[in-house]
Amino acid sequence: MKITGESGLGDILKKFLQVCFWVGSIVLIFLPFILQRVGLDFVSSCLVIYPNGVVLLIITRKFIELFESLEKNNPFCDENVKLLKTTGAFAIIGSVFWLLDLIGEVVLVKSEDIVFLVTLGFLCVLFFGVSIALYILSELLKEATEYKKENELTI
Repeated sequence: MKITGESGLGDILKKFLQVCFWVGSIVLIFLPFILQRVGLDFVSSCLVIYPNGVVLLIITRKFIELFESLEKNNPFCDENVKLLKTTGAFAIIGSVFWLLDLIGEVVLVKSEDIVFLVTLGFLCVLFFGVSIALYILSELLKEATEYKKENELTI
């Protein structure tokens, strides 16, 4: 299967991420009405959901931009290195938000739901790991971009 180009795997993933981005945006916009409809407190829910939702939307948008470069058959460029580094930075921010949610649940709410607390802890560690992986990937892509530039100069 083809990875780059208009009908490649990158294009399919880009379209899937675009759907996720727009559905997520609509859910965040209508979240107060949805929470009110099901009888949940909006104020406490928005402190947890909105910051994490916004970070996830930003990360999704950055990946859409990355897959657009795959669609153009240009994966090894400086813009992709910057995209991966900024996405990694947003993943760190997401990890901090999940950690704050975890601390808030333990200290303020005094939640005893172990499944929920473990899930928040897992999300915190997951986003931290993703940020490290994206940083490593950006450095590898930076090296590959430099090799590509050197190769183009020698031809």
